[in-house]
Parts: sequence; structure tokens; C-alpha cells
Amino acid sequence: MSRLSRIFQIKYFLLYNAGVWLIVGLISLLWYYSLASDWNTAYNLRSSIRHPLATVLSFWILSFVVFDLFLATRHYPKRWFGVFHFGISLVFGATHKALSYLSGLLLERLFLPQESKTWQELIALWEQTWFDIFVGVTVYWIILLVLLALENRHRYHSERLISRELQNQLSEGQLDQMKLQMQPHFLFNALNTIAMMVRKNDQPAAITMLSSLSEMLRNSLSQNRQAFVPLKDELQLIDQYLTIEKSRYQDRLTVEQTIEDEALAVKVPNLILQPIVENAFKHGISQSLQAARLTISAQLEPDQLVMEVFNTGNQLPDDWNFVSHQGIGLGNTVNRLMQLYQGNFKFQITEREDGVLVRIVLPQTNKAQ
Repeated sequence: MSRLSRIFQIKYFLLYNAGVWLIVGLISLLWYYSLASDWNTAYNLRSSIRHPLATVLSFWILSFVVFDLFLATRHYPKRWFGVFHFGISLVFGATHKALSYLSGLLLERLFLPQESKTWQELIALWEQTWFDIFVGVTVYWIILLVLLALENRHRYHSERLISRELQNQLSEGQLDQMKLQMQPHFLFNALNTIAMMVRKNDQPAAITMLSSLSEMLRNSLSQNRQAFVPLKDELQLIDQYLTIEKSRYQDRLTVEQTIEDEALAVKVPNLILQPIVENAFKHGISQSLQAARLTISAQLEPDQLVMEVFNTGNQLPDDWNFVSHQGIGLGNTVNRLMQLYQGNFKFQITEREDGVLVRIVLPQTNKAQ
């Protein structure tokens, strides 16, 4: 398939191109009519056959040549691209001048009883108005610059789509990696607790914990390909996780949740809270034999969703910093947030008198339907 054939297959291309030149012709016609009014002379519509009709018709026909040459040379080095089109633009200007004169003569023979100018008069007029060639050169470069702008715009949008797709794939890959890292550690603790219940002949508690564990794994797998879920679903998964942890810690653990009703429908990254809650148990609650408290809160602020996870237990080491001590779970969480929000978020870890607080501030996304 030729380059020009591919151009003709672009949806509405012929219509757009013809529409542009039609508008140019109407503007030229109105301009000449305005000049005639300013000079207090009657405008002869017959003269419009040569200009703007023949002139615009010539540009419209030759515009397809420009399109074809652009497609043939758009991958040239910039230097050779400019040199080539500079020479072609001169040829274009001369060709347009000749074609417009010829088409004007043919149109007059078609629509008028007699041509307004003879061949000899046209040749003499050609010699007197050679500067019109540079008008054609200017139009050539205008068409070329418009094509370059459209090409760059198309390339920009294509690169954005590819970049967005790669980011989504990266986020999904990080999400899958987080699940693979989370599940073995969590399953080991859960199964170990179930085994202890079985040894103590506490069958009802073991059955309850097995049921919660299977439900949690089922929900986790069912969300495998979703980058965002409503906060309500995220908290439901956390509740199933906490049901198992409460069985392990029993009366030593107190869980508090303060969630605004309006925040439940806001979409958040899948498994955004899971590694944070798991870290709260692994590095805080499990390190202390005293009564432990875990607090989860979510509230809406103007255009933002603020989520906090607080746990009692060990505080941060004196030399703690996020880069050196982030771990796999928190590191992947922050990397996913960077990919999904392009830096438009906050992730803070601070100490309190009796524990550690993790605060996440996200831009408020669309609510779940």
C-alpha cells in the first residue's frame, strides 16, 4: 500500500482537508469583497473564478503531494529534512503558480462564455507576478509545520499511553510481588497458631481461624488484577487479617477503627494497608509482652484521603531512616504510590510516646459505583 493510500484511509481526512481549503477560500473571497467595498467599486464574482477558486483548488490538489513527501522524509535527519523540503518548496511554489493559472483558464472556459485572459496575457502576467512563487513557498512550509505539529502531538500521546501502560504493568507486578512476599510469612504464623489450637483441642477456634484464613486468601486472589479497590473492600481484607491476629494475641490486643462513612467509597491502591498493618504486628506489637493497641483511621479532607495506622510497642531505632530501614513491604508500597500518583502523595512514619504512626495522604480518586 502506498503512502498516499494510507493517508486516504485516515478517518475524515479528506473531509478535514477539503474543509480547511474551503474556509481559506471563503475568507479570501470575503477579503476581496471587503477591499472592493473600501475602494467603492463593484466586486465582480466572475473574477473570483481565478482567485480565490483556482488558487485554492491548486493548493488543495498539491497539498496531497506535500503529505506524501512528508511521510517519505519524516524520518530523515533534521538537517537533510530541512534542505530537502527547502528545495521542494521552491518547486512547489512554481508549480502552484502554473497550476493555478491553468486551472483558472479551464474553469473560465467551463463556466464563462469567454475567458477573461488569453494565453499571451497569462504569460505576461506570470512574468510580472513571479513573486507569487514565494506565496506558494510560504503555504508549503505552513502545511509542513502543521504536519510536524500533528506528528509530534500523536507521538506525545502515544508515548504517554505506552508510559501509562508500562506503569500499570509495573504496579501490577509490584502488587503480585507483595502478595507473594506477604502470604508465606502470614501463612506461617496463621498455620502455626492453628496447629497450637489443635494441640489444645480448641477445635471451634481452629475452625473459625481456618475459615477466616480461607476467606482472606479467596478475597486476595479475586482482586489479583485490580490496581484500585474501594476503601471498604481494603478494610474488609484487613478485618479478616485482624480476625486471625486476634486469635493469636487474644485479650492482649485491642483494635480500634475510626472510618468516616464518606471515605468508604473512595478508591485506594489494592493492598495499600496490608503491609503497613503487618509491619505493625511484626516490628511493634509482637516485640512487646504488654497489652497492645492497633488503631486504623481514615477521613476525607478537601480533595484528599488521609489514612493512619498506629500501633503500640517498640519505637523506631535512634538511627532509623526510611531509606535504610524501609524493608520490602514498605519499599514496594512507596514505589507503587510513586507509580500510581507520580509523587502526588504523602507517606510519613513518625514516633509517638507509646508507639509508631504511619500516615498516608492520597489525592481523592473517583468513588466506587
